[in-house]
This record gives sequence, structure tokens and C-alpha cells, in this order.
Amino acid sequence: MKIGVVALEGCWDSGLTAVLDVLRTADAARGRVDATLSPLESVVVTPTDEPVRTAGGLLVPADRLISGCVADADLDMLLIPALAAQSPATMVDALMREDVRAVRTELRGWAAGGRTLAAACTGTFILAEAGLLDQRPATTTWWLQDLFRRRYPAVNLDMSRMVVRDGSIVTAGAAFAHIDLALSIVAQASPRLAAETAGALLIDERPTPSTRAVTDYLDDHDQLISDFEAWARAHLHRPVGVADAALALGVTRRTLERHVRDRLGTSPYAFIRALRAERADHLRSTTTMPTAAIAQQVGYQDPATVRQLRASRRPIRE
Repeated sequence: MKIGVVALEGCWDSGLTAVLDVLRTADAARGRVDATLSPLESVVVTPTDEPVRTAGGLLVPADRLISGCVADADLDMLLIPALAAQSPATMVDALMREDVRAVRTELRGWAAGGRTLAAACTGTFILAEAGLLDQRPATTTWWLQDLFRRRYPAVNLDMSRMVVRDGSIVTAGAAFAHIDLALSIVAQASPRLAAETAGALLIDERPTPSTRAVTDYLDDHDQLISDFEAWARAHLHRPVGVADAALALGVTRRTLERHVRDRLGTSPYAFIRALRAERADHLRSTTTMPTAAIAQQVGYQDPATVRQLRASRRPIRE
């Protein structure tokens, strides 16, 4: 998975760097979870080729321009961190900036293809301003929720959850919700990797407010989902299905389906299929095995099925 993190002038330093740090930590931890997990790559996307100055004065160089992202087939997601607005008035002023308007235009083109978008804190205003949250459940930063409600009455604002996922769009709450958002994205690729990443980030056991998001993730970790992923990865070479997984894990199929749907926003079948696609791609790139042999390694008898898997490589969602 490759994620474009959109850096805008005056973006909140901790929001931008928290997302990048979580994604890079997850990528470094892949080998401890499963060597066949696909890389989690993050790139910084900006409106121009000039370095972006954050709210704290840091200069962030661009990896690529947002104007080319719609045509960029190797990007799976665009993520908008927070802008450092200090009041409702400065939030509105930021939305009127030329660079923000240009980004909104590109986001509409991106979303038109059904591709995944994510935003945290005040970054959610940019998605809403582009009309991409209309008639959708979404969340935003708590201290600007009144402005958000007035400005975007068509959005189904949900302030009861820190991360709200609706199909191809994910939104998250206030500043430290950037960590929650990034961990939820990692969990879409692998719940076990998200747990490993959260554990790696919690490098000191002394409780502090800054570790709250990570400990909350660990406390809320669904062991059934991790067990299901581990079982599925261990049995990809066999033509097993959801009923087999439920039986092996000692739960009903309905219970497994409910947990996977609630935590991953997809079905167990779609999740297994995505894991098969990931394993097939890994074998293609690291071995000289013919397609027929790869098919058997990922639980299929027909090589044509493996060729079709390539098209389903992205989204662990339906």
C-alpha cells in the first residue's frame, strides 16, 4: 500500500509527522509479523514543487505533486493532516486559500474514481468543503464541531467515535487522532501489524497523555481479528473458506463476520481474498514460479483466478 500524505502550508507539525512515523514504523515491523506483507510506503504530496512550511516553521520537501496523483496508479490513498487553525475564523480563511482550493479540486477527481481518502482533525474540513462528505457519516475535531455543523449540514457528523470509516473515506477527530487514523489504516492491511506497531510506539511504560492514543488502540484490540488473520495467513495454500475459519477459531460464522465487518469494514471472504492476492504478488516478485504453481500456493486450482487477483490487490473492503 502506498499512501500520499498531503502537506499544506501551515499544516500542524505533529499531525503530519505522527502519520508518517506510524506508517514508517509499521513498514519496519512487517518482517516481525509476516515477511510476505506488502510494503507500507508513505510519500509527501504537495500543491507545488516548493517545500511546504509547517505551522512550526519546518520545511517539508515534496515527493510528488498532487496535480499528478489522479493519474498515479501506484498511489492507494491520499491522507490530509490538520491545518493549524487557531479559531473558527482562521479555519474559514485557510479554506479560502488558493493552494487549499487547488487541492480540493484534485481530491474531487481522486474521489470520482472511488479511491480512498482520509483526513484528521481540521483536515476533515477540506474533504467537507470539497463536498466529499455529503450524506456520509464523518467526524472532526471537537472544538470546531459547531462550525462544521453550520458549514456542512449535509454531513452526518458523528462525534461519538474517534475514527469514522464510510466506504472509501475515513475521518478522525482532534490532533492526536492522527495516530488513531494511521493505526486504523495499518489495520486495514493487517490487524496484527497494527498491534505490533502500537506496541513498538509505546516504548516507555510510564503513563503520559501522549501515549493515550496508542494505549487506547491496544486496549481496544480485537483478539479474534488477529487470530483470524493469523489462521488465514497460515492456510492460504489450502482452498479454505470462512466456515473453516470460524470452526477453527471456535466461534460461529455470524460472530466472525460481525467482528470483521465492525473492525475492518469488509467481509471475512474479502479479507481472505485480499491476503491471497498479497501472497500471490509476493511470490511473483520474489520467485520464478509459474502462475499455475503460484495458484496452488494461494489456494486456487485455476491460474486464471490468480491473474484476476491482481485487479483486487488494493482495498480490503467491498
